[in-house]
Amino acid sequence: NRMRQTIEGWKRQEPGKLFTDLTLSDTLGQVKKLSDYVGKGKYVLVDFWASWCGPCRRAMPELKRTYEQYKDKGLDIVGVSFDTDKKAWTKAINTLGLPWHHLSDLKGWQCVASEVYGIMSIPATLLIGPDGTIVMGNADHDTLQKKLAELMP
Repeated sequence: NRMRQTIEGWKRQEPGKLFTDLTLSDTLGQVKKLSDYVGKGKYVLVDFWASWCGPCRRAMPELKRTYEQYKDKGLDIVGVSFDTDKKAWTKAINTLGLPWHHLSDLKGWQCVASEVYGIMSIPATLLIGPDGTIVMGNADHDTLQKKLAELMP
């Protein structure tokens, strides 16, 4: 049942819960896991987006500023794309100049991220702590900024 699956996904985003791993490929087709980046002592912001998503693209300049501001204090970003077209996905990464990790299974809305975390709309984010526990699910940029300022003064 799709609704139950979505609710289960939302529960996986609850603060204090241990993150649920995802297996996706990077832009070179190498299979990666979210755990390759998460639980390694950094805060990891998982950014769910897609090249065809206007609001996602409009949010990128702000996200890039956030990354620049906090990357040396211990923030990492993993972009998880809801794309189906690899060319469009990699072109958007290059055009927008997104310097962080990028993963996708190129399955669009059927992707594992949608399934596991119940992501029903993008852009969406998930902030995971250095120990792999969820700090915050789907916050708007201002809330995220406040949280990061608190966590990494």
